[in-house]
Amino acid sequence: MKLGWHVERGALELGVTAIAIALAALAALQVASSVPGDQRVFRGLVEILIVGVPVAAGLYAVRSPANLRFGVALIAAGLLWSLTALGEADSSLPYSIGRLSAWTIFPVIMYLMLAFPAGRLERRLDRILLGGITALIVVPYAGSALLVDAYPTLTPWASCDAACPDNAFMILNREPDWVPALIAAREVVAVLLLCGVIYSIGLRARAASPYSRHAIMPVFAMSVVSIASLALYLMIRRATTDGDAVLITGQLWSLTIPGIAAAFFIGLARQRMMLGAILSRLSVALSHRLDISDTRATLASALGDAKLELLLPEGTPGQWRYEDGHVTSAFGAAVDGRPLTVIEDDDGVPVVALVHKSQLLKDDELATALRALIVATLQHRVAATKLEESLVELAQSRMRIARAADLERTRIEHDLHDGAQQRLVGLRIKLSIAEDEIQREPTRALELMRQLGSEIELALEELRALAHGVYPSLLIDRGLEDALRSVAVKSPLRANLLTHGVTRLPAEVETAVYFACLEAIQNATKHADGATAMWLSLHQNASLTFELRDDGPGFTPPPRMQAGGLRNMRDRVEALGGQLTVQSAPGRGTRISGIIPLDRGAAGPAGRTPRGMARRR
Repeated sequence: MKLGWHVERGALELGVTAIAIALAALAALQVASSVPGDQRVFRGLVEILIVGVPVAAGLYAVRSPANLRFGVALIAAGLLWSLTALGEADSSLPYSIGRLSAWTIFPVIMYLMLAFPAGRLERRLDRILLGGITALIVVPYAGSALLVDAYPTLTPWASCDAACPDNAFMILNREPDWVPALIAAREVVAVLLLCGVIYSIGLRARAASPYSRHAIMPVFAMSVVSIASLALYLMIRRATTDGDAVLITGQLWSLTIPGIAAAFFIGLARQRMMLGAILSRLSVALSHRLDISDTRATLASALGDAKLELLLPEGTPGQWRYEDGHVTSAFGAAVDGRPLTVIEDDDGVPVVALVHKSQLLKDDELATALRALIVATLQHRVAATKLEESLVELAQSRMRIARAADLERTRIEHDLHDGAQQRLVGLRIKLSIAEDEIQREPTRALELMRQLGSEIELALEELRALAHGVYPSLLIDRGLEDALRSVAVKSPLRANLLTHGVTRLPAEVETAVYFACLEAIQNATKHADGATAMWLSLHQNASLTFELRDDGPGFTPPPRMQAGGLRNMRDRVEALGGQLTVQSAPGRGTRISGIIPLDRGAAGPAGRTPRGMARRR
């Protein structure tokens, strides 16, 4: 899904860019073919900038979900303003449309300045200002188009003077006498409303967090320049007949429109650079440990809030612990108008809480990135802790296996020394005696030879029994299913065996499961007093699963299966990448289950020996 969205968004951005380039080119061509030669380069450049800069800034903004609405509005503004090129047309209708579209710059640029960077008007003052400028444009400006013979001249959006086309929207026979006063009044009101916009942006910048202020200040500065140049242009146009002075100030004001769009781009870039710096500092601080004191200081410094508090969940829902160990409720933490923001993991479990300035985390981009960083750090730390515990357990398991191997080797040495070795030594002595008796008493020597045959048979039996204790012959010859069935038949407690799809497996897998099941059967026989039966099952597919349960009295399993028999079973299974589970409770019987993953191709057809396991007779 994410890849599809990126491809779709890339195609959409490419299409918008192509449309913007086409509109900018058409606007520049329209201007170049209509204006006097000395103005063509400048007017063409203005048209390219007034379309291209807002669209480019909008494409940059939509890359962040937090600025998506604003980016779309900025792109739409750039495409709409391409119509201002029609102000250079020779025909009445396109010329009139171009002059009207130039007036849309006021409400659109005002909305963009007030809604930056989220694309929403969050304060009542902003909505009043936008409503006022919209009403001004609709009534005194667009409405006057129905009453005037000609639009005002000496404008940056049309180079014509006395030879301008007629107003295509005029509905009266002649222009009313009061229209010039209306035009003067509307210009004063427009400047006052735009000054109100600067005031509102200044208030917002003053109350904003350092993160938001980085984005707002370039827009505030460029807005001051734009409105000051507009006021200067309108005053000069009304106070003087010097066309050059009016034209120059008008051209300077027209350049501030793409200049404000560039300020949007600069503000967003500064904001994202600051976000990267904040996350970089926090990632370094959080990479060591989640210490309240160190992390709180880093957050306070990075976010520009010296009084910021970081709290950790205490365990009881709604209870939080301060740096000094003091425990409070969410209501008690949010004091002095400083809200408490709870950061939850992907499962909705609270992990930390921040008490901060009221405006600090209203920036969706910062809040989302901060949450993602803290949650990812905690998840990484939990995974790292579990990995460390697993490595420790693995090392301990290997030590126990090595120790068990040493003990088993010592036992075998003792068994060989005390049993088979002693019998072979006796055989050697009896052979020497028989050798001496052959010459003196042949009959006696023959009897000794017969006795040696019986001794040899006993020595062989002892060696076979010793070898079977290490690795049962039935397991070698017939496999896991038949070996466990033999154990179940000989068990004093009735045992039921159920298998499904069990084939021959590598020797280490069969050995581990065999001895784990044997240990479980022996434990049930010894400790499940009152049990009537036990049930053993084996199931093989991508893994080998075994389970033994009984209906005995049950018990409380020790933590981490630290008892000897259970620990040995766990070590055997986990050494092959498997997992052993013990479920039991007093009065509810016992269930021991394990699962061992199998490599592809490890299991062969039933009754066949896997490669590398030779049959031994």
